[in-house]
Amino acid sequence: MIFDKISNRASYGSEPKLDQVLTYMAGITAENFPTEPVELDGELAFVNPVCFETKPESACLYEAHRRYADVHFIVEGCEKIVVSDIEAVTLHTPYSEEKDIGFYTCDEGVTVVLHPGQFLVCYPQDAHKVAIAPDGPAPVKKLVGKVHV
Repeated sequence: MIFDKISNRASYGSEPKLDQVLTYMAGITAENFPTEPVELDGELAFVNPVCFETKPESACLYEAHRRYADVHFIVEGCEKIVVSDIEAVTLHTPYSEEKDIGFYTCDEGVTVVLHPGQFLVCYPQDAHKVAIAPDGPAPVKKLVGKVHV
């Protein structure tokens, strides 16, 4: 897991695909927010635009991926994400190879609240519960980068 500000993205230049995703994200604002997924390097690095309303933590499940690391970048709004080690979670919905996602439950984790300009990288070992309302339901505009690992 990496939690940082986009202004510190140069610190991750040793990981070329992550650097590519972070560099793209650094240029995105509410005004030029993409409406469709953006391919940066085919299936090795791409970015999905996501708009949603946050919800109570009890309505959220952990998710985890095997082929990709997720890069969550907030453009507008605020989102709480809870991260737990994949070995600490309990299976809820079996992993789908086609969608590269499985869903889980867990009673423990590290809480991160993302604000505009901040990003969180969740690797395959980082099960993560997303879209949580830190202070009540509110709209969020974010980018979710996918980096093949």
